[in-house]
Amino acid sequence: MTSEGFLAAVIVAVVLFPVLTLVLWNRLPGPKPVKVGSRLTLILFAQASAVLLAALWINNTYQLYTSWSDLLGEDGGVGVIAAATPQTEVGTKLGARAAGLPNAKLFRPLRGVDDGYTALISGPVSHIVNTVVVWLPPQYFEAAYAHTDFPVVQLLSGTPGTPQTWLSGMQAPLALTRLVNAGRAHPFILVSAAINVDPGHDPDCSNIPKGPKVATWLTTDVRQLVLSSFRASPSRKAWGLMGYSEGGLCASKLVLQYPQLYSAAVSLSGDDHPDGDLLKPGTAAYEQNAPLWLLQHDAPAEVSLLLAGTYQDGNVAQEAAAMTAAAHMPTTVQTLLSERGGHNIGVWKTDETPAFQWLSEHLQTPSTPTYTADTKLVSGID
Repeated sequence: MTSEGFLAAVIVAVVLFPVLTLVLWNRLPGPKPVKVGSRLTLILFAQASAVLLAALWINNTYQLYTSWSDLLGEDGGVGVIAAATPQTEVGTKLGARAAGLPNAKLFRPLRGVDDGYTALISGPVSHIVNTVVVWLPPQYFEAAYAHTDFPVVQLLSGTPGTPQTWLSGMQAPLALTRLVNAGRAHPFILVSAAINVDPGHDPDCSNIPKGPKVATWLTTDVRQLVLSSFRASPSRKAWGLMGYSEGGLCASKLVLQYPQLYSAAVSLSGDDHPDGDLLKPGTAAYEQNAPLWLLQHDAPAEVSLLLAGTYQDGNVAQEAAAMTAAAHMPTTVQTLLSERGGHNIGVWKTDETPAFQWLSEHLQTPSTPTYTADTKLVSGID
């Protein structure tokens, strides 16, 4: 569905059908009703191919569906996070201390992304069933790093969007690898978990009263999954967040809500308040999930926040200024604002390079392992 071959075939069809329509318009055989029907059919195919091309472009950009089975709602079964010895190829490739990281066996290679892995997981605390995608830097497999714990950046998509958007559409692994090779960033484990978990609704990465517990999913279930699957540092100083659009709001609020788990976050064009349909303005739940309100009312925490965007993108610049003014030490808020640009993936891809550099300056470098046999693992998922 996302292959270059299929996209090329659709592009050919978009060009071919209008040409055929022009060439065959007055050459179609048969009586007048047959000719009219044939002409309408050609026009229909020409329009359908154009619509299909537009749909494919949107899908391939945002990775809404990565395969036909994904589009049809099929999956490969839900993984169970439990203490067990890895047996799969993925577990073997993960290298040193894989036997001490039992949940590595839940991941399978992510098609089209080198060193990318994916798992469908049932969260034991949030009870959310959804996808987690992980990318491991090349250094993870190098002998020099065989006994190294890596810092982690959780990547949060927009709405609509999927975990794969960051790895494919945003090409985060490529951007980070180039920076690391140039000595301008540290290698991170990149983790992207689904945030759009309630079809038809937007939970703003929050724990909704009597609704989905998305904040718990991201900060507890996904975090424990990563720590029990990969050589990831458990230190809050080694964990950061970055999101675009809706994911930017999520990154801002989660770092402020959970300073015991994260030390830095980047918001790419994110709002300073929830804008979904499940948190109602004026309610306590709404306020407690609004980054600006958190900066104004919560006790300042030792976290760093970078707000990126453009002056042409709605209220992004004004809201960034308001959040900067509301911050008090030890919380620090910085901005990265461009003169031109809209609310789109092109702007976010441009900003992710300086964002990764900024995260490298604010997160702990790869470190000596802290894993022990007593590390608590997630288990007992029904």
